[in-house]
Amino acid sequence: MGTIIKITPPSGIQETISTYETCVVNTSITDGAGSFAITLIFEYNEDISRFVVGTDVQIEQNGHVFRGWVIKPPVIKNGALKRITLEGADYTAKTQKIVVTESYTDVGISTIVTDLFTKYVPWETGMNIGINNRLLTIRFPDVYLWDVMEQICNLSGFDWFIDDELVCNFFEVANTVNNNVIGASSYKPGTANFSSDSSKLVNKLWIKGSKALSLPFTQNITVINATTPIPLFYKPRAGDTGINVVIGGVSKTLGIQNIHDPGTYDFLINVNEKLLIPDLCVSGTGTITYRYEYPIKILLENEESKYQYGEFEDILSVDIEDSAIAMEVGQRYIDKYSKPVLIGSIDPNEGIYKCGELLKVEIESLNINEYLVIKSASYESMVGGIVNIKLTLENTQQDLTNILKDMSKRLRKIETALFGDDSESVVERYKTAIDTINYPKLVDDGYTHKLHDYLVSGPNMMAGGFYI
Repeated sequence: MGTIIKITPPSGIQETISTYETCVVNTSITDGAGSFAITLIFEYNEDISRFVVGTDVQIEQNGHVFRGWVIKPPVIKNGALKRITLEGADYTAKTQKIVVTESYTDVGISTIVTDLFTKYVPWETGMNIGINNRLLTIRFPDVYLWDVMEQICNLSGFDWFIDDELVCNFFEVANTVNNNVIGASSYKPGTANFSSDSSKLVNKLWIKGSKALSLPFTQNITVINATTPIPLFYKPRAGDTGINVVIGGVSKTLGIQNIHDPGTYDFLINVNEKLLIPDLCVSGTGTITYRYEYPIKILLENEESKYQYGEFEDILSVDIEDSAIAMEVGQRYIDKYSKPVLIGSIDPNEGIYKCGELLKVEIESLNINEYLVIKSASYESMVGGIVNIKLTLENTQQDLTNILKDMSKRLRKIETALFGDDSESVVERYKTAIDTINYPKLVDDGYTHKLHDYLVSGPNMMAGGFYI
């Protein structure tokens, strides 16, 4: 089939390029966006000023289709013929130049993604949004859409990209199986290179960053001294019971400082400064009852991995305060790295491959017979119509008997990260639940993971140290 290159400058006049020197397309899960580089040949006196930044480029290589836009102006080399190099990225990367300012409260993940692309990507031609009804409460204050989507994908276990038809795709990771099977005769000899990577091995994982809401907490107000602000122990949160101020046995009205006008409420509250400010009520004693947030540390352990490799401990920070979502993020992480990861590269003879797909690899000489995830795919077109393909692959199931790590450095890192930044509370750990969680896998390997929740202590705790 060879290589077909179609270039459309901003003028809108598309042309098909038949003569090229090199054409390379790269896509990668790690990098997120794809890229291309094309060296074209023209007559010395031909005008090439039309190839400006933003020019649309479509490349088809033996059936594999890529679409992107020119980022760098053409680099020109003069001679008997004129050579220019066009470099650019796919349209997924264009979201790095789109700034998002949004806030969502208890909104489903799929709904958030649909809303973002509807508002901020006017040039998209459609959306293919997978169903994820998990509710998020999250803010994006002047953040690039690229970073927003990366954060949402980390929290949801989904992935995303904008395809060659400018359709926005949001889908469950490793949910698609490639039709090809890589066997002994379907790749170029000498290109299969695989090894086991244990650098991220972990079977005891602390997850930081999530928060929980305390039980109602009552703080005494001993003396009201005119309009002098009353310091609060914690940043108050209303929760489902509200914030209640009672003075002399009588409930008082409460407004928000800098939002409600002075002289209209008994008290004003400043959450960020942790202050209760007397307004109409300037004397007396009583109480204020409120709830507050406290940090949670979740511990996930894989006992089978510990038994096989010994204990390897690490920390994962999450960008969400919802403890249930934080646990799921950690579960996906420990599922992946509780065993050494098989990584490698191979050059198939032919085929169409997309990042994120599962690809069956059956190479008896390397003792590999399993599904691997395509981490990156590179297509290089050569003169004469030859297209070379290179894939990098990864899995989480390969065993390794000898693992060498610098344990002292890791333990110091864990101690600092766990206990070195808690400025408002003393860290105590209370085991609240032991449960067995089974997550669906492509192949049932018989492993389960024990879940233990460890919470930072607060004064509202049931007898025996159990939170409810």
